[in-house]
This record gives sequence, structure tokens and C-alpha cells, in this order.
Amino acid sequence: MKKSIFIAALGTLIEYYDYAIFSMFLPFLAPTFFPANSAYDALIMGFYAILIASIARPLGGIVFGAIGDRFGRRRALLISLYGIAIATLVIGFLPGFKSIGLAAMIILTLVRAVQMLCYGGEYSGAGIYVVELAKARYMSLVGAVLTAMALVGSVVASLIGMLLTWHDPTNPNWRLAFILGGVVGLIAIYFRQGMADSVNHEDLTKRESLVKIIVTYPKQLFAGVCIGGFSTLPFTTVLSFINPVLKTKGYFSGFAFMTLQFVLSSIAVIVLISSGLIADRVTPAKVMRYASIALLILSVPLGFMLQSYSLWLIICAEVILVVLNELLLGPSNAYLKQLFPVNCRYRGVAFSFCLGMSLVGGLTPLIENWLYLNTGHMAAISIWLILISGLTWFSLHNIVPQLVNPELKQE
Repeated sequence: MKKSIFIAALGTLIEYYDYAIFSMFLPFLAPTFFPANSAYDALIMGFYAILIASIARPLGGIVFGAIGDRFGRRRALLISLYGIAIATLVIGFLPGFKSIGLAAMIILTLVRAVQMLCYGGEYSGAGIYVVELAKARYMSLVGAVLTAMALVGSVVASLIGMLLTWHDPTNPNWRLAFILGGVVGLIAIYFRQGMADSVNHEDLTKRESLVKIIVTYPKQLFAGVCIGGFSTLPFTTVLSFINPVLKTKGYFSGFAFMTLQFVLSSIAVIVLISSGLIADRVTPAKVMRYASIALLILSVPLGFMLQSYSLWLIICAEVILVVLNELLLGPSNAYLKQLFPVNCRYRGVAFSFCLGMSLVGGLTPLIENWLYLNTGHMAAISIWLILISGLTWFSLHNIVPQLVNPELKQE
């Protein structure tokens, strides 16, 4: 069991490295693929590409959820790793706009969509897999460690970024990061083939259609959408909007930009594991509710800290946002597992969680940029933070008072 959990977590680390390097290197690769008058304009075009590609994430939840609920979790996790590794390699070798014109933009967006499709099945599937294998008293911790391993992938991506920007902070050879991720991903497939499955195939014989799942569990699905949205909101705000915008406006050098990403990702790993430990002592629901209400209350003060033009206040605000993000995300695997029975758990969790991540993750950079440009104030992004954190708190507090299969006592 421990070996299978470790292999699943290792695969998630590699997949998230492949996923994260796109956002981290977006300020550098955007001018290669998106023709624009400035680096900032190219970055905004990159945001639109992310939004279009993010549509594939909930589709991945459906596709891989169906595979996982019919053939077992192991097969779904193997296929997702193949997809992300190959897509990452393609980005590493893809010619830019100057070489193949509009095709470069289209292919990049489509390949990113493949990554999102596979990640839609990978993250939730791996989370379900490890908490199904874990003992009940350690479910939150094991689920949090799995998520922490995903962020370790982000930390590794930051370290690679720091190395590549050390000598050339303005124009690093970002392609090396993608090629490395693709090759390591293909190697990791060998180890994933040795995983045991986490459920008996007899438990998967009584399958329910997606339509029936939607009709039967609407409250649980809504909670999953809200949790998925919140789980990406603060982190996306910091890593995909604020820091790239500050980078294009000259606040950071390339090396300083990657260093800050590394520090924030490292903090996130520590908070994730801590939140899992706390949730096993209290309940996952309580920890997640406290995180959502804290962001609801602190959104406006954090907005004004981001608007202060003081780099230290901006960094403090970013640290708080990341901490609140991981406090909610840490216990989420254990909590979401309990919302659906085993024969539709993969689809229910993956579809709802990925739909929330897709909507909020794809829209956040564009909505926050729109609020920023139309008001002239960075503090305006508080409106979006308040909306998502409020809906998440509401779903946790009122929408799912009774769990379908309460293997852990929640209250």
C-alpha cells in the first residue's frame, strides 16, 4: 500500500511540474508564440490561450472519471501520465510564430488543452486513489501529502526556472524545462505500472451514468465545483496574474521572478501538510470553512496591500493568499472522497472539482486584469476573491450537511 501511494505521489509530482512550468515560463514563451506590441500584450494573449485550454479540464474529469470508475484508478492514472508527458515534449520542440505563423498559436493552445484534459483526470484521480488506500484516521494527511507532492513539482519547476534565468534573466532557454519534464514523465510511467488498484473491480460493476450522478448528487457536485474553484483562486491570482504582470512591468528580473515563485511554492508545501495534520485532529470541513471565511474577510485588506506599490507588502499579501489556498486544499481530498459512493466517486469528484478549477483558474487572470485595467486599482481584484470565497463558504456550510458515505466523522 505504501509503495503504491508513493508511486502515485511521484507521478503527480512529475505531472504537476509539467503543468506548472507553462504558467511559470509564460512571460518568456508568450512573445515566441503570440505576436504583440509588447511583452504585456503577449502575456494577455497567453491568458486567453489558458482560458481556451482550460475548457478541457472538466472534460478530462468526465473522460478519466469514466475510465477510473469502469476499469479502475490505476489505468486512468497511467493514461493521464502518458498524455501530459507527450504534450510537454511537444511544447519543448514547437516552432514559434516567426517560423510557422498562426499554426504556432493554435498548436500551442491545443497541446496545452491536452495537458489540461489529462490533468483533469490526474489530480482528482490520484487524490481519490491515495485516500482510498489510506487508513481512515490518516486520510486528510495522506491526501494533503499527495497535494503537497503536486506542489513539490511546482517547487522543482521554480528551481529549474532559477537555473535557466541565472545567466540570462531576460531570455532563458525555456524549452529545456519542457523537454526535461517530458522525458522524466515518460520514465515515471514505468514505475506507475507497478501500482496496485485501490478498489475491487466488483465494486465498480454497478455503474451510474453521468446524467444520473448530476440528478442524484447536485448539492455534492456544487460543493465540488466551489472547492475546486477556491483551490486554484489565490494561487492563480499570485502565480498567474500578479507576478507575471509585475514581471512584464519591470518589478522583477527573470531570476527574482522565479525565486519568488520558488519561495511561495515551498511555503505552500509546508502549509498543505500542516493542514492535513490539523484536519485529522478536528475535521476536514472545519479547516476548509475557516480558510474560506478568512479569505472572505481579508480580501479587501489584501487588495490594498497589493496596490501599495511596496514590494514587501505585496509579497506579504501573496504569502497570506497562498497560505489560505493551501489550508482549504490540504483536507479537500479526504472531504471530497466522502461525497460520492465508490462506483461514481471518480467521476463525481473529478468532474465537479475540475469544472471549478477550469472556470476559476481560466477566468481569474482575465477577470482580475479586467478589474485592474477598468478601475486603475489592483485592489479591485478583491471583488473576484470575495465572490469565490463566499460561494465556497456557503457550499461548505449549507450545501452538503450530510455526507453520502461518512467514513470519517465530520462534526
